[in-house]
Amino acid sequence: MKIREKDIRGGKTDIILKYAKDGSNLFVAECKFWHGASECLKALSQLFDRYLTWRDSKTSLILFVSNKDFTNTINSMKAEIKTHPYFVKETGSRGETSFSYIFHLPQDKNKQVFFEIMMFHYDK
Repeated sequence: MKIREKDIRGGKTDIILKYAKDGSNLFVAECKFWHGASECLKALSQLFDRYLTWRDSKTSLILFVSNKDFTNTINSMKAEIKTHPYFVKETGSRGETSFSYIFHLPQDKNKQVFFEIMMFHYDK
């Protein structure tokens, strides 16, 4: 695993796993602190617009949330995520704070990407 590795498209992502034999991306993730649903959508756009290439098929947005009403934050994120222009469909959840989706790449609406949002609550 490499952290803060330069990506093929430019910029730096927080987590990137590469295939050892050819250096191709296996998984790309971005970590953010929760600052509201609109900021979450901006982070999602950053991930898809700046870091993913056509060959990328798995990605994640990892959110750290300090809000006291964590359940309300989860519900807000789940409602807003469906408004993103790259959203295709919801595919389920893994527990109470990890949600699976299919999105498409901005440069190719036919190229689907498995996208996971993982939310972690912490007290200040």
